[in-house]
Amino acid sequence: MKAALASIATLALASTAHAAATASRDVQIAAAHAAMENRDEDRAVALLEQADRDFPDDPEILRLLGSAHAFAGHYPQAIAILKRAQTLAPDDNDIDAALARAYMWSGDRAAAEAMVAQMERRSPQDAEAAAIRRQLESKPSATRGFGLAVAQGFSRVSFDNRPGQNWTTTTLAVYGRARPGTTLALAAEREDRENFVDTRIEGRIDQRLGPHVHAYVAVAGTPHANFREKWGISGGIEADVAPFATLLADLRHAEYRDVAVTSFLPGIRLTPARLGVSATLRMINLWDEQGTHRSGVSGRIDGTLTKGVTLYGGAATYPDTEAGITRQVHSLFVGGTLPLTDRLRLRAGLDYDRRQASYTRKGGSIGLQFGF
Repeated sequence: MKAALASIATLALASTAHAAATASRDVQIAAAHAAMENRDEDRAVALLEQADRDFPDDPEILRLLGSAHAFAGHYPQAIAILKRAQTLAPDDNDIDAALARAYMWSGDRAAAEAMVAQMERRSPQDAEAAAIRRQLESKPSATRGFGLAVAQGFSRVSFDNRPGQNWTTTTLAVYGRARPGTTLALAAEREDRENFVDTRIEGRIDQRLGPHVHAYVAVAGTPHANFREKWGISGGIEADVAPFATLLADLRHAEYRDVAVTSFLPGIRLTPARLGVSATLRMINLWDEQGTHRSGVSGRIDGTLTKGVTLYGGAATYPDTEAGITRQVHSLFVGGTLPLTDRLRLRAGLDYDRRQASYTRKGGSIGLQFGF
């Protein structure tokens, strides 16, 4: 009899604890909903992050947390969190809808369209999928995704055995969406090193192969090249292998006046959702035409602040070919972007390069990107 009473008491306590936990979860979610209704996205994010700690791996909490980040303009965090929720509940159309909206608001309309297509295959009459598709199709100018970017760079270069120089770099680029998932770009970069001037022209095509795979191919040439490559070809792929991890691989070949080099850059991008940043690590491998191998590494951190402001910083040590000579370069760089309007962004950066047995360069750049 005592054993039976003890079992009943244990079950009652467990039931009470479960009910209390459920009530706590519901209270936290309700408070987050209230914060969102008051347009207080930062408070909603804080409440849902606490809920995520209290109830880990809860797909609904993660969906709400990712949506709150998306409303706040923290698109990398939103997408990473919603991918995590998608892994836990792969057939949940509400999570897919939230992820599609985060992609759309971030400007990645191809990924949003792929996510909507996935929802439609699963549930052809899904109202959310239809609503998001109408939004994607309601702005033809945004669907075209045309843009123009201009930038000006200035550098002070100190040589080991001769007077210093001032170098400038002017860049002009145009891009446009050819069709859903395909973007074309053309860029020209004029670099003036006082005694020599090179103008490098590059054409590039980016193709989304699915919601989680992206690839590109680029061809570049420098007429009458002095220190840049005469011509080069490159290609790469990015594949999401987890909600927080993307594998990267780039292959490049360039022909200079006297030498040819091939490089391979494998890497990984990590986006821990709770930290609000992404970290990209790459290994840099270079082979010359004699097969001599040199290597290096690079690391970069990107973060998104409120109102779409982004910051980045990083460092690298790597082999680089210039004027047909390959030397090791040590580099530091920082910068960011600031939205001025819905269609205009300001970009700025500072960088430092130390080219072994050659020169030291300290520079900066400023530019504008227009979307229309």
